[in-house]
Amino acid sequence: MSVLTFEHVETYDDPASGVFSRLMDLKGRDSWIKGILETRVTPEGPAQLGTRYFESGKYSGFKSEKNMVVTELVQDQLLTLETAPDEKQSFRESYRIEPVSEKSCRVHFTIQVGNVPKVAEFFMRQSMKKELPQTAAGLRAVLKG
Repeated sequence: MSVLTFEHVETYDDPASGVFSRLMDLKGRDSWIKGILETRVTPEGPAQLGTRYFESGKYSGFKSEKNMVVTELVQDQLLTLETAPDEKQSFRESYRIEPVSEKSCRVHFTIQVGNVPKVAEFFMRQSMKKELPQTAAGLRAVLKG
């Protein structure tokens, strides 16, 4: 079993603060990430360190449920969610924002999936190659309103 890392970088014509506030709205992730069927955020409201996040969804035909916690949060710069160490499937999502100008920024999407069975690696790589750019495009669409 191995850890797979997937990365995608996208530039947005939006200020870092606007993009970051959208990322902090964990309850609204289903508006820009395809496949999310249900989310729960504790406590309610924008993400903060220690916020617990539950997500269930269907991705590439597979049902997925994750319990994650906000482990890193730097205003307008970084948001990281991770599964608890005791979860059978480890998952880490990180969004690092780099301002390009006052009105634009670059977002570095990084997803790490651990305990991936060898037989699933190829399929997961193919799937994520398509899904990360779609997620970035979904974020662009909700930013444009």
